Amino acid sequence: MFSQLQQLIDTTLFGVATARRLIAFWGPVTDASALVAPLLAIASILMLALLTGIAVGSLGTLILAVMILYLLLTEVFGVSFDINLA
Repeated sequence: MFSQLQQLIDTTLFGVATARRLIAFWGPVTDASALVAPLLAIASILMLALLTGIAVGSLGTLILAVMILYLLLTEVFGVSFDINLA
């Protein structure tokens, strides 16, 4: 009984140590100085805007490709898609 409790505590502590290492991995590497912090914040916002634009553009490309595929299959090859929701 005591050995099982000790094993449970060891497993829990190992999980906590693993979680701390994972959280520390995603944390900041060094402290930013007073001059670098605003520039870093602006660069982060600009990068977020750029990545959002890329994601929206990719979604638009996906929707366009699916529409073209649907039109190609239905109009050129004559394949029909019927959905029965009942």
